[in-house]
Amino acid sequence: MATPRKAPRYTAAEQQVEAPAAALPAAPVEAPADTTEAALCPCCGELLAWHEQPCPLPGAAAEAAPAAGTVIMRAAAVTYAYDLGQPVQPETQNRAYAVIWRGQLKERHPDTGWIHRVNVYRLNDGYWDCYREEELQVA
Repeated sequence: MATPRKAPRYTAAEQQVEAPAAALPAAPVEAPADTTEAALCPCCGELLAWHEQPCPLPGAAAEAAPAAGTVIMRAAAVTYAYDLGQPVQPETQNRAYAVIWRGQLKERHPDTGWIHRVNVYRLNDGYWDCYREEELQVA
């Protein structure tokens, strides 16, 4: 018994058919508007990706006071200990290097389990990895 012949998975250029004009969009698709503003929280101005819960709107009723012994961690303004171009020295090295990039990592706090930000710095020391603030000292 002969096996049926399978259709090819591709279409040769000679067999391709032009799409009818009705199937094509009439006008070019516009690029989406800048989404940077939309990605910011209207309450605190930080990136929405950093939020696990929505911020209370300004003027909203204040929440009840937390129970005694409860630790509340608020997001602080972005402050870096070292400026770009500033020479710093890693604890494990004897030579100073300039800061070429700085940013933040999002991680859970070991005591509370809440997400917080940790400042990190990249130096011109030839390594691709970043250093935390506590691993650096002013040179």
